[in-house]
Order: sequence, then C-alpha cells, then structure tokens
Amino acid sequence: MTSPVRALQGARATRRLLAGAPVPAGWTAEAVKTQVRLAAGRVQREAGIVRVGVGRFDVAGFSVPSLAFLHQEIFVKLAYYFRAERPDPVIVDGGSNIGMSVFFFKTLYPNARVLAFEPAGRAFDLLRRNVQVNTVDGVELHPVALGREDADVPFYEDPADPATFRMSTRPGRLDGSASAVAQRRLSSFISDRLDLLKLDVEGAEDDILGELTDSGALARIDQVIVEYHHHLDPERDFLDRFLERLRDNGFAYQVSAAERVAERKSRTPPFRDVLVYARRRNSPST
Repeated sequence: MTSPVRALQGARATRRLLAGAPVPAGWTAEAVKTQVRLAAGRVQREAGIVRVGVGRFDVAGFSVPSLAFLHQEIFVKLAYYFRAERPDPVIVDGGSNIGMSVFFFKTLYPNARVLAFEPAGRAFDLLRRNVQVNTVDGVELHPVALGREDADVPFYEDPADPATFRMSTRPGRLDGSASAVAQRRLSSFISDRLDLLKLDVEGAEDDILGELTDSGALARIDQVIVEYHHHLDPERDFLDRFLERLRDNGFAYQVSAAERVAERKSRTPPFRDVLVYARRRNSPST
C-alpha cells in the first residue's frame, strides 16, 4: 500500500472519529493535516529524532510510528478529553512522555497550568525540548516518577528503544535495564484544587491513588483519567479496589476497554489497558 493511499485512509478515519466531537473549531482540520503528514512520511528528520506539526506546535519524537500512535490516541480518539469548569484549569499529567498530552491540554485550554511528570531520561529531554521550542507558558516539568513515597527507585527501560511506552518502575513491565530515578509523592504537588489528574504510569497508578487517598489530597481533585494496566501481573486483581477507592471518595466513573475474544480460551488473564474516567459528584475541597 502506498503512502498516498494510507494518507487518504487516515484522513477519512480522522474525520469519522472526530465527527461531532466537542472540540474547538478547526480541530478536525488540523488533526487531519497531522495524520496525513505522518502517514505520508512528511516529517523533518534530524539527529535521531523526527518532527511533525501538530496544530501550532512543532513536536519532536523518536519515530514516525510512535508519533502517529500518540497523535491518534490523544488528538483523534481524544483519550484525555475532559470538560473543565474554568478557562484556566490546573492539570497533573502523570507520564507525559515527549509531551503530546501536554500539547493536547494546552490546545484544549490555552490558559491551563500543566504539571508534567516524566522519569525516563531521554523522553524527558524531548519533553523539555518540545516545551521550550514552542515557548509554551504555564507548564512545569518534573523529571520524577510518582509513587507512594519519596525515594530513589529502580526504573526499567530499553536503551535501544526510547520510543517504547512500557517504561516503568514496575519490574517485569519491560525486559530492559534498570536505573535509579527519583520518585515523589504526588500529594506534595497538590496544595489547591486540581481540575484533572491524568495518569499513564505503567502500573504505578494503584500506589499513586493510595497515596493521594491517605494524604487527603484526593479530596482536592475534580476529575481523573487513568490508563489502568489491568493484569499487568496475572495474579493481581486490583482493578475492583481501584474503582472502589474512587467511589468511596465521591467519584462516579466510566470504564472502557477493548477485548480480544480469542483470549478467552486461555485460563491466564490477559493484560489489558483499561481507560478509567472519573468525575467527582460534588465540588472538590479547596
């Protein structure tokens, strides 16, 4: 299949997915442009990175496939879309990677304040580059992992594949080398109302939510979007506890996941990414 054919199919799929979506004017047209550029390979290549225009932003990534995946999930499928109650929401972006989610939030809410956390060294370098090159105001960058306690912890990544999204503080998530990174309690960064907590932290989400609950900081959060890594360990069934913790702290939630029916033939529970969206029933504490 030729690149022009892929580009045309990508444009049609993007328009279909965004039809009727609650996004600002011009969003679909810009998303189509980016999808076409990526499908056709019309990117800038330099010093081991690739660059593509995403709306008004110049975004650098490690590869065309990784940029295409991030843009599709975030700007087209709108995985992290939320409706803020004020024009300048405060957002925690846990697991920012190279910053595609940061640019999503700043496109949706230009006056937002975003606290971006990314412990992977090479990903953080690109995150910092992307924010600086685009002179994005209101973004705080933190090269740390999030967890239950302040400590230095092992971080597992593959030096040969910096584009992988499976880097984690959880052993077994990735067959790669481990290095020590700083881990911090998220509650120490939340002193006032938080409009959105977004987490894509490859298995650390249970510890983070537990720490927020124990510290009382969860009471100051209005909305939560989490990519929950269900059955990362086939012996652990903690999704129910995660959802119960949200419910017991005043949240209503929605859950979505794709299932491969063929996997039912196995007695071993398959790993699955589960998207959890939760919204507080009453206004958060301030």
